[in-house]
Amino acid sequence: MSPHPESRRRAVGDRAMQRATLIALAVGLLLDAVVLALAASRPDSGALVGALIGTGLTLVIVLPTVAIALLGKRMTPVTTAATVLGSWAVKMLIVILVLVAVRDLDSVSTRWIGLALLVGAVSAVLVEAVLLARSRQPLDVEPAREPDAAPDEQ
Repeated sequence: MSPHPESRRRAVGDRAMQRATLIALAVGLLLDAVVLALAASRPDSGALVGALIGTGLTLVIVLPTVAIALLGKRMTPVTTAATVLGSWAVKMLIVILVLVAVRDLDSVSTRWIGLALLVGAVSAVLVEAVLLARSRQPLDVEPAREPDAAPDEQ
């Protein structure tokens, strides 16, 4: 038996998370490549530009998750939680700012932005969720200690 079973379980969990995020990134980019090919076959040049922007936004959403999964084993749980929350806020800010900036441009198809973003980012999140659920990492939580009995007041 390993002298540190908890650290072994954590290492297995870290590898499962890293694997899940990398596979999710690959699936998202593969599906976005299909969207890009479809957009390129359209006579409207705005379709390809929109699909490229959507693919870029997919990377904005997925790459920080991959980075956190790769660096997470070196961070404390509180630092990891703060990093995840901060990266989520920055991702949403970037997506919103880009969408606001291109909404009135005739040379960009917002429909294709949405399609590429939906196909790439949402599929990546779904793949990651499924892989993590299948890895079935145990949740080891120590039972709460009973509070010390309060001294009787006299």
